[in-house]
Amino acid sequence: MVQATAQPSNTAIDLESLVSDVVAQAMKAGASDAEAVAREGDEFSVNVRMGEVETLKESGSRGLGLRAFLGKRSGSASTSDLTPDGIRQLVEGALALAKVTEEDPFSGLPDAGEFGSASGDLHLYFDDVYSLDGAERIEWARRAEAAAMAPDPRITNSDGGSFDAATGRKAFANSRGFVGSYRTSYAGVSAAPLAMDANGKMQRDGWWSSARRLKLLESPEAVGAEAARRTLRRLGARRVPTQRVPTVFAPETARTFVGSVFEAASGDAIWRTASFLAGKLGETIGAANLTIVDDNTMLLPSGVGDLGLRPSTTRACLRCGPLSSSVESCVITC
Repeated sequence: MVQATAQPSNTAIDLESLVSDVVAQAMKAGASDAEAVAREGDEFSVNVRMGEVETLKESGSRGLGLRAFLGKRSGSASTSDLTPDGIRQLVEGALALAKVTEEDPFSGLPDAGEFGSASGDLHLYFDDVYSLDGAERIEWARRAEAAAMAPDPRITNSDGGSFDAATGRKAFANSRGFVGSYRTSYAGVSAAPLAMDANGKMQRDGWWSSARRLKLLESPEAVGAEAARRTLRRLGARRVPTQRVPTVFAPETARTFVGSVFEAASGDAIWRTASFLAGKLGETIGAANLTIVDDNTMLLPSGVGDLGLRPSTTRACLRCGPLSSSVESCVITC
């Protein structure tokens, strides 16, 4: 039997102190401004196909990134070598790149007065994602696949059942006084069966459940049953003539359209004219009854959104049709 006992990695590294020190080194080396980010995480993943473990992965990672400014020039570098020599090379590399890049008149860090904070429990991290031992995690994947194949004899094969768990930490600091960090966790279970109709034509579909904590996941049996239902309904599908008709999208599809609006409205994409919304500020791009709000402090089942430097900022990106603001960063979680 395959045994896996991944647990959250215990580390003596203080990530906030690390990024603060890297920023200080960059400033001492001649940078006019600097920002650094450090990430640490571990993950477990198992995929079971036809009842047998097909892949099993346990991994851990650490990384450090630096952006150094020389006036309106900037250079970025990253490393996984957190030794003093590795950090020295990181600082030297970022500054060397900054010296040869073109000036960007819009480049720079926010003023200190624009920084924000989010207090209280952000519901991003729960340690129960590692409450199952390795054998139990594998069994969750087996149960999801078994439940997906059980309802109907037309389900003859499987792309597998899976279980995943991960935790991570992120710390950020810049030369204007900001230092912050947070932890995240994730757990997920999925199944993807294949079905065959009387004519030998095959269809596949799947379903999944993911959450920040284990207790919020759907059971493997519920995930498998929904995966089977979605796969069986595809059997006997037929083409329809090209026509203009009202379309109702499933929630997991509909939310991607909202995400596309935020991606297109990002300040970086608009500045690079890499967005269909470039030059459309104030123009009507949506229905009059549509409002999309950029609020990364909204508490959702998966926690808050992308915190960034200004987590207390809430803005309407699209209000009653016209595009009213570009956004610097956004994560849509529905």
